[in-house]
Amino acid sequence: MKNFKFSSSANGKVFRNGLYSTAILAAAIVLAVLINLLVGAIPKKYTEFDLSAAKMYTLGDSSRQLMQSLDQDVTVYYLCETGSEDAIITKLLDHYADESGHFHWEQKDPALYPTFAAQYGAENASTGSLIVVSGENSEVLNAAELYEYDYSDYYTTGAANVTFGGEKQISSAIYKLTAAAESHAYYTTNHGEQALTSSLTEALKAQNIDAQPLDLLTGTIPEDCDLLIISDPASDFAADGLVDEIAQLQAYLENGGKVLLTTSGYTETPDLDAVMAQFGLAREPGLVVEGDAGHALHGYPYSLFPDYAAADESTALDGVNQSTHVMLSVAQGITITETDDVTAEPLLYTTEDAYSKQDFDASSSSAKEAGDTDGPFSLAVWARNESTGAEVIWIGCPNMDNEQVYQSIPGNLTFLQGCAASLVGQSLLIDTKALEAAPITVPASASMTLGMVFVFVLPAAVLIAGAVEVLLRRRR
Repeated sequence: MKNFKFSSSANGKVFRNGLYSTAILAAAIVLAVLINLLVGAIPKKYTEFDLSAAKMYTLGDSSRQLMQSLDQDVTVYYLCETGSEDAIITKLLDHYADESGHFHWEQKDPALYPTFAAQYGAENASTGSLIVVSGENSEVLNAAELYEYDYSDYYTTGAANVTFGGEKQISSAIYKLTAAAESHAYYTTNHGEQALTSSLTEALKAQNIDAQPLDLLTGTIPEDCDLLIISDPASDFAADGLVDEIAQLQAYLENGGKVLLTTSGYTETPDLDAVMAQFGLAREPGLVVEGDAGHALHGYPYSLFPDYAAADESTALDGVNQSTHVMLSVAQGITITETDDVTAEPLLYTTEDAYSKQDFDASSSSAKEAGDTDGPFSLAVWARNESTGAEVIWIGCPNMDNEQVYQSIPGNLTFLQGCAASLVGQSLLIDTKALEAAPITVPASASMTLGMVFVFVLPAAVLIAGAVEVLLRRRR
């Protein structure tokens, strides 16, 4: 029987090849680990892409501005059991952390830390809640507040409309904990005013503005009033009566007060108008009709889509997103007359094709007639008395604050929120975004093409490439 012996050179070659393969494999593993570590260190805003139509996983501009200006440490504790995390919440918190080194968040499992929430007065907080902490101050955001449910269409659609309010709630909490003290707004109630909608009061709350009702017949304008809201009064303010409301308003403005006023062309308020005249502001008689079809609701020429004032015309509302429509229905123009010690700027205005319908009550047509005034018109204006510091924003529309309008024209809410924020000295707006996003859809033609490629073309290409490789090897 023969004994087969392997040469040392062959053994060495096998060993070297094995060592080389092992080294390559080890280097590949190390490289993969390093790449993963490097990618993991990159902020998620650069490595993850938000494909949702509503941009649910992306911070809004106002939230980014808030974080970039943050100069105090903020920590958010997410009370959630391990494995039950809400991806929307965790990704959102990651994006907050990416925007500022002063922001951190931690997950606290209630099962592992049963008494943790109690130190912040949140012992009754449900799973999924957030605790926002800055210094000695904290605010609890209950899980139920992070999502808003509207069941008004439930019987027709079989589902609730869900709005994700997490970003609004978190940014608002951070703003409250790190910004100045809470601002106080009061809205008058004893002139048949339109009540503020819940959407507007919630938007003001997000801005750290607390809005409370005020009856001038039973009380005076409080000393802590940072903003007085007069929303479409159905009657004039009293002057020289048992209660001199105009005198109260004058005194408030002389002390640097701020007023947000909306009025109707159907209601005359000469005494209130006289106060506005001190700022060089006056009503344009009639109701405005927009002659440019692109600036009016289709079929409703009295429902106007005005333009925002350009940056060189007005800086009063720099924080408002001017890419969103606002709609003013049955609106009046407001004229600006140059007045000593007063700076006034338009905020919204019509096109040159607009005209003010003088005899709007008697006329059955919205068409322009003899005597109607040519535009353009300012529909919302801002004015400031440089001597006293008093400021007013006057909107010549009675129904801008309307829940039904907000459903299709959310810009109205943003505009009013911006007006209030500007008057109390804020420049940052906290917004919300809809959770319900349109699913990613592929057109039928593209779907068919992609189906052909993946079902037939790619498999055929792989088979052909394999056959060619086999034939080439056989020829060698």
